[in-house]
Amino acid sequence: MSRRNKKRHGRRAGWDEAHVRRLFWRAGFGATPREARHWARRGKAATIRWLLSGGVAPAPRIPAARVDGRPLDPVNEWGHDVLWWLDRMVRSPRPLQEKLTLFWHDHFATTDQDTPLMLDQNRTLRRGALGRFPVLLRNVTRDPAMALHLSLADSDPEAPNENFARELMELYTLGRGYSERDIRQAARALTGFRSDSQDDGNVRIFYDREYHDSGRKRIFRERGRFDWQDVLRLCVHHPAHPTFITGKLWEFFVGSPPSRPERARLASLYRRSGYRVKPVVGAILASSALYRKLDSPGMVKAPVVFLAGALRSCGQGIERDNWAWLLNGMGQTPFRPPSVAGWEWGTAWLSTNSMRVRFDVANNLVDTPRLQVADDATPEGLPPARALARARRAVGEPWISERTRRELLKLAHRLLGERELPEGEWRPPKQQRADMCQRVLRQLLLCGPDAQVH
Repeated sequence: MSRRNKKRHGRRAGWDEAHVRRLFWRAGFGATPREARHWARRGKAATIRWLLSGGVAPAPRIPAARVDGRPLDPVNEWGHDVLWWLDRMVRSPRPLQEKLTLFWHDHFATTDQDTPLMLDQNRTLRRGALGRFPVLLRNVTRDPAMALHLSLADSDPEAPNENFARELMELYTLGRGYSERDIRQAARALTGFRSDSQDDGNVRIFYDREYHDSGRKRIFRERGRFDWQDVLRLCVHHPAHPTFITGKLWEFFVGSPPSRPERARLASLYRRSGYRVKPVVGAILASSALYRKLDSPGMVKAPVVFLAGALRSCGQGIERDNWAWLLNGMGQTPFRPPSVAGWEWGTAWLSTNSMRVRFDVANNLVDTPRLQVADDATPEGLPPARALARARRAVGEPWISERTRRELLKLAHRLLGERELPEGEWRPPKQQRADMCQRVLRQLLLCGPDAQVH
């Protein structure tokens, strides 16, 4: 083996399509077969580098979203805001950026605000997804949807509203290490934001220092005439912050809490980098913990990840508005988290009702132009193994366990076999059974147990 080939082989050692698929599901919305082959050849370091920074790479050829032949109208049509974001998840050339936008949307959970404000907040989260956390926190604090949602705007200096101060410490930056006194004092420091309704229906948030409580405050044992920027600085520099935010990022990608050494390593990296998200995420994506049990994944796909990934892997764009209400039925409607704490992740997604809707999603998917099996479209005489391979190719070659493979082959054998039937029992014609087998296999590959995890 030449020196060049040895070097190339060394880069790819321990890195194959299974690793790529795991990475693209956790750091995006699944890999197409073409992407899996491409990045398996390029190696782990190159793949992670591309996810973090972008660049030239194979992308799925998926048409832009259109419903009833018309472009989306996210401001005026119900559900089109959801479809607008779903379309980005399916077609974005920066899947990690889009996945982190979902993470930050859950982290800074905001709801019940006018659609234009929510769309603007979504763009803010996307721009800052991989940047410095203090900058993102500052931009979210000034964001109109957030300021209205948690009553930060127009908080009265005579009776400061504590909503934003409380969530800032509990959910956004610390999780622990603060007191009720800290919240009350921070609420005073956060006064000064005002709201102004515009003629076009939008809302402008601005800072009016005359509306700010300029008195002395005591926050985290520090004293001063703190304002809103001081509060954010104090929270980010609090000892509890680095482990809190890096721990949340780790669990989002890996699915379980980090070990104590891993937690300390990530917190140190975060501080040294100047509170940047990108190097922390890069370290998480490179960790061997993310690639454990490739043959038995255990992280449940959130509904929007389940749907976006299925559409993306199959090369199917947004061509109907059903996806918005199906996401609602599965328990996750983007732009409408259930509370300030966001969604409950993990096995909570797999309720009896939400699983039924996941089957409905698969039924809709096999009726889309890319997956639909027309009558007489399937070659007659395919043996079960070839029938299953044909169905897997159609839905993007998803991972299936050995047990699932055996069960699907048994099903295909029953549908395609020519066993002798009891007297009086009718068997559909061979061509009809071949088409039926393809439809059933595709549906089960899209919504069976293995399709729910990554």
